[in-house]
Amino acid sequence: MRTLIVVSPDRSDLFFANQLLKSLDVVGVVIENQTPEKDRSSLMRRASKYLARPSVFLRKGVEVLDRRFIEPRQAYNRPGNGLDFGTEGEAILHEAGVPILHTEGVNAINAPQYRRWIQERRPDVIAVCGASIMQAELIAIPDQGVLNLHGGLSQFYRGLFTTDWALHNGEPECVGATVHYVSEGVDDGDVVYQGRPAITRDDNPNTLYEKVVRLGVQMMIQAIHDIEGGQCRAQPLNTMGHLYLGSSFTTRAKRKTWHNVESGVLNEYLMRKAERDDRVMSAMINDYASKERLATNTAQRIG
Repeated sequence: MRTLIVVSPDRSDLFFANQLLKSLDVVGVVIENQTPEKDRSSLMRRASKYLARPSVFLRKGVEVLDRRFIEPRQAYNRPGNGLDFGTEGEAILHEAGVPILHTEGVNAINAPQYRRWIQERRPDVIAVCGASIMQAELIAIPDQGVLNLHGGLSQFYRGLFTTDWALHNGEPECVGATVHYVSEGVDDGDVVYQGRPAITRDDNPNTLYEKVVRLGVQMMIQAIHDIEGGQCRAQPLNTMGHLYLGSSFTTRAKRKTWHNVESGVLNEYLMRKAERDDRVMSAMINDYASKERLATNTAQRIG
């Protein structure tokens, strides 16, 4: 199964690409730039743009002071609390002669030159993690479709920072991952697998997100093997969760998320785990844990 990978340069997405490179027949990797160029003008020049608007100038000044004196003291900036995918989250390490394309501009994956490059690789399937929204012409390239790893349970949370939003909203039971077919919408395609990581009292938003990504990688690899073996049984997403845009996860929202964890939101969940899990488990689509249990039981019977 000729697989092409599309990711962003984020650590979790590079980790995703490295795992698939080790496990699948990968014919190309696209790393999509999603970061606008920084304003490299002098501080005085930047400040002068806001002098005519005192309220904006004051707000920008407060933001600068916050970044300098408050942000470094936040829990997510403490040693040991950062995302850690090791060296496999820093660069593509397992290319083994696989062609790699870095896009230019911002969120330009649908540009004609990149579509042509992807088409020339003749992929059977495209595996996506962290890319921007794909248009119909790009989605139509692989015969077996485009699969996306979404870091949330789509019937509850769609969009970005969905692990964080689940904790922000006091719903650790909704932390999970979805592998689904890509449509022109956002995280609303037919679901191949969903899974939920084990949560412990010692977790924080970053450790849970790492668990979500690692579980999602397993589900993506299995999904592609299922497609190759003619065993993929995707199900429609009949209920769509709230869509969270990247811009909505502000510094204030991030701090509240981490404050919730420090205040015991995970402990509260674990004390009532069976009750809290009930509504989520009843809504799961193609639960990956069920497939794993079936495989284990089958192996034990054969053994």
